[in-house]
Amino acid sequence: MAETIDISKVGDAVRNEGNVLIDVRETPELEETGFIPGAVHYPMSNFESTLASLDKDKKYYVICRSGKRSENVQNYLLENGYEAVNVLGGMSSYEGPVNHI
Repeated sequence: MAETIDISKVGDAVRNEGNVLIDVRETPELEETGFIPGAVHYPMSNFESTLASLDKDKKYYVICRSGKRSENVQNYLLENGYEAVNVLGGMSSYEGPVNHI
């Protein structure tokens, strides 16, 4: 079974410099709700084109609005040899600080 983490623990997980938080929502969603500080934006709609820029030595925490798209991207990353964790609850459950585009 693929690894998951609750949204309430994502801040602790991404403090480790070997971990990266990827937000796969589309740009209008980030404009509307903001994004977690430090998150990298790779929209799901063109995620495949960003795969080559990722580092297989890092662990990727994947977030979306509720968890379904991030689960799909997590599976794609796992299938391509990357370490990936799905952030359960997504931004719809996140209560921390956000940055805006």
